[in-house]
Amino acid sequence: MQPKKNSQILVVDDEPFNRDLLRRCLSKQGYNVTEADGGKQALELIGSTHFDLVLLDVMMPDIDGIQVLTTIRKSFSMTELPVIMVTALNDSKDIAEALNLGANDYITKPVDRTVLLARVQTQTALVHAYDQVTTLAQDVSRRNKFLLKMLGRYVTDEVTENILHSPSASEVGGKLQKVTILFADLRSFTEISDHMPPDRVAAMLNNFFDEMIEVIRKYRGTIDKIIGDGILATFGATKERSSDAERALACAIEMQLAMSKVNARNQEDNLPIIEMGIGINTGEVMVGNIGSEKYASFSVTGKHVNLAARIESYARGNEILVSKAVLDSTMDDIWVENEREIHPKGIDHPVVVYNLSGIGGKYRVSLDRGNPDDSQIALH
Repeated sequence: MQPKKNSQILVVDDEPFNRDLLRRCLSKQGYNVTEADGGKQALELIGSTHFDLVLLDVMMPDIDGIQVLTTIRKSFSMTELPVIMVTALNDSKDIAEALNLGANDYITKPVDRTVLLARVQTQTALVHAYDQVTTLAQDVSRRNKFLLKMLGRYVTDEVTENILHSPSASEVGGKLQKVTILFADLRSFTEISDHMPPDRVAAMLNNFFDEMIEVIRKYRGTIDKIIGDGILATFGATKERSSDAERALACAIEMQLAMSKVNARNQEDNLPIIEMGIGINTGEVMVGNIGSEKYASFSVTGKHVNLAARIESYARGNEILVSKAVLDSTMDDIWVENEREIHPKGIDHPVVVYNLSGIGGKYRVSLDRGNPDDSQIALH
């Protein structure tokens, strides 16, 4: 280890001759030396000035070196501020007491110049290494906070926690589990965006996503991906809960209600009024990191994901279409306006879907912002 040149060293001794001897010896080696004529002055200087090392006499008339050492260790660790005791005492008990109280080393008087410089060099080198490690740790901490902040923009907090605390969380692959899948997409977006410059399209989408993402996170959904003008969100992918389906339904209703905020922002920005359709399905899907060792994304795959996308394609503006599997997974009262038979592409049989208008129980929310009325069909 190389000593830290220009180190700030405090020499504490009530004898002027001893202080002068130590100062001259250390100054010749490039150390900056400050002198204190007793324990009281030493503690005052330590309280107001940064030092890398203290050379501390034991026998002093005002406050002895042992008391000074004890006070130093209340504020500074052995690594933060090393202390070398300089003593005329050669009693092993006194030396042991000082070491037990936190002295880093000791030198006996009369001081041997070679021993002094060797021990000072060791301690200042350790200080230098400690400073480097501390700086590196602070840099790593700042970088990690930045990375976590950036990661949080792409995956949910639960996914982040899994990545950080599970050794297998970053491995490619997945597991089969029951998940409720929500697809949301803007209606007539292509026609609308064709007549707008790209920056205005981006502004419109940002208004939309700002509100939708806030609602999805409120209901503890996982934002799987944003695809153009659409969102794929899942409930139960990172952690399966008994309320997954109910939260997805309540979330979908609140997303449609939040479209009034989206369009209010659009009007303020002189942007078009837009509408959204939502499709929801429940089923067993593969959940995990999809891709390769070089690139992967946390996602869900399987036929029930595809069916959710197909259901969403049949939803008109302001509609929420849900499959029977979703309703079968809920315990709360569900209100629908009607049921519809659809014929999704790639599926060889018709699928019955329901036009969701409200949910009771804990969430109790409906598309008219009030309680569902008698004209709606109550399920469960």
